[in-house]
Amino acid sequence: MTARIPNNWRALAGALAVALYASACSRGTEAPAASFEGDGLRVDVLMPAEPLEEGENEIRLRVRDERGAPVDDARVSVQYRMDMAGMAPMGGRVTAEPMGDGEYRADANIEMAGTWQLELRAERPSGEAASAKGSLRTGAAGVRLEASSGAGEGAAADESSDEPLAPVTKSEALSGAVRVDPQRLQKIGVRFATAERAPFTRSVRALGRVTWDETRLVDVALKIRGFVRDLRADALGERVTRGEPLFSVYSPDLYAAQSEFLQVLHGSNDALRVAARARLRLWDIAERDIAALEQRGTPLELLPIRAPASGVLVEKNVVEGAAFEAGMRLFRIAPLEHIWVEAEVYGSDLPLITVGQRAAIRVPYLPGSGLAGRVAYLLPSLASETRTARVRIELENFDLALRPEMFVDVELQADLGERLLVPTSAVIFAGERRVVFVDRGEGRLEPRTVTTGAAGERRIEILSGLEAGERVVESGNFLIAAESRIQSALEQW
Repeated sequence: MTARIPNNWRALAGALAVALYASACSRGTEAPAASFEGDGLRVDVLMPAEPLEEGENEIRLRVRDERGAPVDDARVSVQYRMDMAGMAPMGGRVTAEPMGDGEYRADANIEMAGTWQLELRAERPSGEAASAKGSLRTGAAGVRLEASSGAGEGAAADESSDEPLAPVTKSEALSGAVRVDPQRLQKIGVRFATAERAPFTRSVRALGRVTWDETRLVDVALKIRGFVRDLRADALGERVTRGEPLFSVYSPDLYAAQSEFLQVLHGSNDALRVAARARLRLWDIAERDIAALEQRGTPLELLPIRAPASGVLVEKNVVEGAAFEAGMRLFRIAPLEHIWVEAEVYGSDLPLITVGQRAAIRVPYLPGSGLAGRVAYLLPSLASETRTARVRIELENFDLALRPEMFVDVELQADLGERLLVPTSAVIFAGERRVVFVDRGEGRLEPRTVTTGAAGERRIEILSGLEAGERVVESGNFLIAAESRIQSALEQW
């Protein structure tokens, strides 16, 4: 007995069969973006209809054997790469995931807009293999293969979008000039700047050390023998004021000189009186103490020795009761209101520094401690260890913000006058060459070798190769250099 199938079930089965057949046909006949063949294998590259974008992008490949049958046991790999001058290459290598019916899928992470080199390979365990090289380009659909199976397919891939960087003329192509669509320039973040003549100030920064002004150091050394009594300046670093007593001195010679002065004081011999007074003064007795001696009329065993200058005791060679000889240095006094800063400057910066030049002094750990000084002297030799020269800067230090042996930041401004300047980022340093990309109009960019001079933080001097008013690429020049293959236009990049 034969079972009867209802008409509605027959209709449903027929529709399902038609759908499955249509799906199989559509997958098997999808037009590839490009194809390549090898030893027993044919590979179709199936790219999405949307243009390639930065980020994750899907690449599908369809593998067939020489009879056209799907191959599901192949190992399919996709390698993509972008080389940029002066930077490490970007890209990666991924193994495609089999999807069945001879299709494989790989996800490529495109990190930057531009042209990416592509290498595809399919290999079966039995030995059949096929490989090809080509390129992908962001903003365009499709793929270009150098080893495509036919001219028609290669042309179809090229027509997906215009080449973003194309030589303008044959002569310009030889020089490396390229044409870039203005919209693409904006997309990849290319900015331009104009070469202009402008005042140029170069900053020289250096580390400085605060020290005493050696020309203002004062020594206390008596011209007689004696003994120290009533010592008041008894510690290093103590501040003293001009005219205040440092200690008292006991000296038989000084006592005798006082007596002689008193004896001739009221006599008729003016010459002896003047000589006796001068003797005390030359022995460092202050005028006020000589006047007091006149009023008192009797000699003192102990006479005060007063500070000849205001400052800080940086050397002390006596203690209470110590004996000293004539000419012995008892104290050294250094002023703090006027000091030196000695900065270490590289030899290459010395031509920018002149005597009398203004200098800004700052203490990193003291906010608002900015002081101004002037270059007083450039030492004639360089330090053998650091290859730096010492620059001496004089400055006033009335608020005593700076102390000797402090380390400070020194900035010297050198006015170089009017120079032809471009942003520092516009110049590509390639070995001994310096290259800029000049805007020739209508999206044309021309690499040009220039000679550079002094460089500042943001701008650099152009000595030759560029004229005032010409526009140069300020940012994005490395990307343009990589995509335009500038290496083929210059003997050395």
